Amino acid sequence: MRVLFLAFLSVFLLSCAALFSSCAAPLAPAGNALSVYDIYSVARDRRSVSEVASDKLIQTKIQSKILFTKGLSSWDLEVECFYGEVYLIGLLDSEAMREPLLALARQTEGVRRVHTYLRVKKPEYPCNSFEIFTNLKKNLFSDTDVSGTAVRVAIVGCDVVFSGVVSDIEHEKHAIWYATHAPGVQDVYSFLRVVKE
Repeated sequence: MRVLFLAFLSVFLLSCAALFSSCAAPLAPAGNALSVYDIYSVARDRRSVSEVASDKLIQTKIQSKILFTKGLSSWDLEVECFYGEVYLIGLLDSEAMREPLLALARQTEGVRRVHTYLRVKKPEYPCNSFEIFTNLKKNLFSDTDVSGTAVRVAIVGCDVVFSGVVSDIEHEKHAIWYATHAPGVQDVYSFLRVVKE
């Protein structure tokens, strides 16, 4: 019953956050649409409901700013936020995008710190990013020691980048093990944050 209540409350708060974040919020990238997966992952999240709502608000503001800033593209870029710390992960069309993107994130209200894993896009990559992603998510969801909803997976070229909040360092070790043993992966980087219950 508690999980159901938290899920309902989370949906309500996240909806309010998206509604009132700015006038550009309705035009934010489609990745912000609230799904059943979002509701479930919020209910399993290590953060409090208010922290999740605050982080989602920051994330939405940054995504909206990127969308409406000439010369910036959010197509190959993921924006995550945990405890007010922003993670910009993805591919840039050119190195010239890096500084404006960082400045935009740093100037967003509520942002405490900005972490990046940004690479300039190459014409092609010797891996199948979709296969890497689905393989990793399948392994993370089937591993009883890891909360698959707590570990965000981003594929940057042929590199795997993890972000999220987990309750044990072993969860991070499992995620990294799966990534290093996935066919086609060239490098693995983790922004996973361990927060004890």
